[in-house]
Amino acid sequence: MRKDNTPLAITYALSAAFCFALIGYLIKLIEHRLSNGLMMFFRQFFSFCLLLPILPRQIGSFSNLKTSCFQLHLLRTFASLSAMFCLFFSIRYLPLVNAVLLSYTRPLFIPIVIYFWLKKKWTKNVWFGLITGFIGVILILRPDENVLNIAALVGLGGGMFGAIAFTAIRRLTKTEPAERILFYYLFISLPFTSILLAIDWITPTLFEWEILFVLGILGTIYQMLLTRAYQHAKAFKVGSLLYSSIAFAFLFDLILGSSSMNFIAFAGILLIALGSFIALREEKI
Repeated sequence: MRKDNTPLAITYALSAAFCFALIGYLIKLIEHRLSNGLMMFFRQFFSFCLLLPILPRQIGSFSNLKTSCFQLHLLRTFASLSAMFCLFFSIRYLPLVNAVLLSYTRPLFIPIVIYFWLKKKWTKNVWFGLITGFIGVILILRPDENVLNIAALVGLGGGMFGAIAFTAIRRLTKTEPAERILFYYLFISLPFTSILLAIDWITPTLFEWEILFVLGILGTIYQMLLTRAYQHAKAFKVGSLLYSSIAFAFLFDLILGSSSMNFIAFAGILLIALGSFIALREEKI
């Protein structure tokens, strides 16, 4: 069962935001040679291998992995993998800060997901928040030059899939412990990502193997931190804090020498964050 604790949620959410940006940075280092499917599989595979030894200590015994909401776990996994693929694709062709920002449009899609999933109508505040946020999206996409950019549109699609995944996570945390949620996510994801792995295999170098292993570690830490953040605070609070990933991604872009931040982009970030906060403030998921 979950219990709201804002200080803990802030700690978990900010830590998860840093991990997310760091994962994006590491992907940037190896994406020029390795396929998205290969990176996705080994991120999940190494995460799963790291989780197995500590799982009995966390849950008591493997019999405690029994769940009554397998379909919700399955939905969460499909949505998370789709969001991950969109993120990896956009990172390959966009500056890191742009890819991360488009991924973090997911709080804007959460009210839309809730409307179709739970049949909950929008209030005036939700409408205002969504309009504000998507004006920010337009500023980021730059209609005069980037609106038809496939990588940007795929990145935006990642935000939509992310909204489905995080809505599912929030509902799972009502009855499921963080370790069980992570176990089913990784366990179910391996068969799906192995298909992508088989389609486009390239043997990684020693350096690339090291990066893939670190991605697995960070992926495990990120998922645990994120799940715990949603256990301790409502979606709008966690979603707002996760926007700190954009600041971390900007710093990593400076390291990569590919930063493209300007006033219009900065205004878009502020509008997306503000719109997300307003739109999600009334959502109880």
